[in-house]
Amino acid sequence: MSVRAGQRGGDRRSLAVFDLDIAATRSGWLLTALCLAYALAALCLQPGRYLHLAQSYAQPFVFFLPTLFGAGLGLVALTFARHSPTRFMLDMFRQRWLGAAPVILLFFLGLTAFTAFKIAIPEIVPFYADRMLAELDLRLHGADPWTWTHSIVPGPVSALIFIGYGYGWHLQWFGTLLFVAFWNDKARRLRYLWAFALTTILCGTVLATALSSAGPIFHDQLYGGDRFAALQAALARNGFAAPVHLYATYLLAAYESGRPELGGGISAMPSMHVAFVTLNALFLAGFGRRWAVAGWSFAALILFGSVYTGWHYAVDGYLSILVVSALWYLTGRFVLPRESRDPVDAGQTLPDPTAA
Repeated sequence: MSVRAGQRGGDRRSLAVFDLDIAATRSGWLLTALCLAYALAALCLQPGRYLHLAQSYAQPFVFFLPTLFGAGLGLVALTFARHSPTRFMLDMFRQRWLGAAPVILLFFLGLTAFTAFKIAIPEIVPFYADRMLAELDLRLHGADPWTWTHSIVPGPVSALIFIGYGYGWHLQWFGTLLFVAFWNDKARRLRYLWAFALTTILCGTVLATALSSAGPIFHDQLYGGDRFAALQAALARNGFAAPVHLYATYLLAAYESGRPELGGGISAMPSMHVAFVTLNALFLAGFGRRWAVAGWSFAALILFGSVYTGWHYAVDGYLSILVVSALWYLTGRFVLPRESRDPVDAGQTLPDPTAA
């Protein structure tokens, strides 16, 4: 009996890293209210667009999230389970899915609202900032940054950039959020979710609307001239850039038609790709030096890729880094209890959640 009890105790300790009750604290209630208000605002302001996008996003969620969840759960089981990863996975799912479900639901509602607002940006504030941002890029770097990125990365190596920017980013974005949804460190989990929500709202909606811009890849089509014709030619010569051309054509067609398409909306400043990898790098740094190196290396790749692919001006990423870093600091001050701040803020290794 004592052996079995010890095994059960070990299983509980292994699973203790995963638990969630987002509305258990005042801060959690406020976060839930903020996310619901954001979604409700999009629904009230653009009901037809929001409902159409919700239906469009529901189908990928049904397929993609379970696939990513299964892969991530298997990786976590292999990392944390002392005995029987399969049993660990089943137990964790049974015990924690009720806690993770609200986070996933709020993410779905928020993502739909984010896209609805993003599509509406040029209707609210017509694109105006591109010439200013391009000139700022030129003044800061002495040349258009995209020319520098293309001069140092040979064609075959660029495949890593397109894969990381197009596919790796989505895996890290969804995967980190799913991990946090099942994570049992309530204070730090709530800090991440606050930072995630504020990044989406402030960077993805407020600043994106105030600094309405389309990015280098759309500059000439929307403003006229040939300011970035050489960038278009460089991408056209790169066989690995085909996904960029396809998605750019898709976004431009959706913009010109006004249709609320899945993943639609054109917005450059600030870069949400850079914003979320910066947030994840700050989060991963709390697990130790190796995780910090991995997180910041990937963030550097995405910042570089945002310029290389033509989606963004370099300053789009710089602003994202500044804003997200400030949000991460503020959420640490106001969401984390005082006794929980030092280990993460100092970048020390967190205790092993499977340890006795």
